[in-house]
Amino acid sequence: MKKPDGYDTTQAATGEYEILPAGGHICIIKQAKVDKTSTDKEVLILVFDIHEGEFKDYYKRNFDRRKESNPDAKWQGTFRQLTEGKSLPFFKGMIDAIEKSNSGFKWNWDEATLKGKVFGGVFGEEEYEGSDGKIHTSVKCRFARTVEAVKTGKFSIPDKKLASSSSTQGINDYPPIDENDDLPF
Repeated sequence: MKKPDGYDTTQAATGEYEILPAGGHICIIKQAKVDKTSTDKEVLILVFDIHEGEFKDYYKRNFDRRKESNPDAKWQGTFRQLTEGKSLPFFKGMIDAIEKSNSGFKWNWDEATLKGKVFGGVFGEEEYEGSDGKIHTSVKCRFARTVEAVKTGKFSIPDKKLASSSSTQGINDYPPIDENDDLPF
């Protein structure tokens, strides 16, 4: 057998990869963008990574690994928050958590100023139907809290969101960023 080109520099696919646990993680905002949902509601999208601890840079490592085998791989660390109507209290709570987590920061209605800010992310398990038709589980940021709340454990881990759930659409259930968008990196 002839050795394939690139064999020595290719990372082996072992099926082993990091799994981010549900719970609280300190996050850093890499980018922020305002967009519209399919129902024309405004949504603030935070692109983030884990900022400290055992899982620091988790989404960057995950993205780099996936990008090796799929040049169209997308960044998975995103949090979407509707900004109006019944979602306004949740939006204000998110902004308040970011302000309290970043000494001297005051929200000025410019989403670009969120880059580099930290917040406490509360992550929960969520089921989804994969392209193989099977139910899989992922862990996603479900709520933004203060860094202090996460560090002191003053939050609750949300119940697992089931794929068969007929509950109303949640704050993170909106269409993904436009595939032609350059978010992030």
